[in-house]
Amino acid sequence: MKEKEISDDEIQILGLKYKKLETTYSSRKSKRWIITGILIAIVIIVASIVFIFHQNPNPKTIEKRSSAFHASISQEEAPSTGYIKLSNVTVNDVPLKIYTPMNAIPELTLSLPDETDSSIVFVTQAADIGENDFGIVGDFVMKGKVLAKGKSKEGFCSIINNNLTVGVGLETPLLQDAIREKGYFFRQYPLVNNLKAIFNKPKGKSIRRALAMRRDEIIMIESCDRESFHDFAQALADMGILEAIYLMGTASIYGWYIDDLGNQHFFGTKKDYYLEGENFLVWKKK
Repeated sequence: MKEKEISDDEIQILGLKYKKLETTYSSRKSKRWIITGILIAIVIIVASIVFIFHQNPNPKTIEKRSSAFHASISQEEAPSTGYIKLSNVTVNDVPLKIYTPMNAIPELTLSLPDETDSSIVFVTQAADIGENDFGIVGDFVMKGKVLAKGKSKEGFCSIINNNLTVGVGLETPLLQDAIREKGYFFRQYPLVNNLKAIFNKPKGKSIRRALAMRRDEIIMIESCDRESFHDFAQALADMGILEAIYLMGTASIYGWYIDDLGNQHFFGTKKDYYLEGENFLVWKKK
C-alpha cells in the first residue's frame, strides 16, 4: 500500500498502530493470568473443604449411613442399649402387637429368668410340654445337647451363633447344625410358610403368639384379642410375614419386655411353680 504523503508542516506519529496492538495483547495476557489465578484459588478452596470434611466427619452423615446399614433391624436409629420396640397393626380386623428386638440376641432357657436381670429385654414361653423326655414336645436342643426328640410339629426355630431362623419342615439340617455348634432348637406349630398361611388342627379361640420373619428381620407377634388359629395365621400372611411358628399362647402365659426408655412391662400371670421342661425364649442385650 502506498503510504500517504504529508506536507512539510504536518506531523505523523510513527508506530501508533503497533502500540495499539501491543496494548491489546498485554490486556488479554493480564486477563488470562487473572482467570488462571481465580481457578487456582477455587481448586485450593475445594481441596481444603474436602480435607477438613475427612478430618472432622459430620456426625449426622455417619448416623444416616448407620441407620441405612441397619435398616433390616429397624427403620429408625437404635440406642446402643438393647430394648423391644412395640408397634400395633390391624390386619383383617385382627388387632396385633408387634415386638421387635433391637440390639438384642436370642437364646432358650429351661427355667423362668430372673425378673431383675438387667440384661434381659424379652421373655416368653417357647415349646409346648407333654409326656416325653423333659416334658418337651418335639425336637429340643439346649446349648448343643438334645433334650427331646419328636416331629409332631413341623414348625421349627434354630438359634446358631446368635442367628435365629424360623422355618417349616420335618427334616432340616439346622437341627444337626444346632447340635454341632452348641446352639438351640425347638419345634412348634407352623403358621406361615413362604408367605402362605398354614391352618392347624387346634380349634377354639385364644390369645395367639408367633415368632416370625418379616423380610429379613425377626419379630414376635401377639393378638390383642382371642383369635382362632385360622384367623391369626391368615392375618400374619396378609401382613407380609414370610415364615412364622407358634409360641405358647393364652392370656395367662407369663413374660415381660423392656421398652426404649428402660421400663419393664409384664404380661400374663406368674405361676407359683413351673413344671420340668417348661422353656422360654429370651432376648438379651448385646
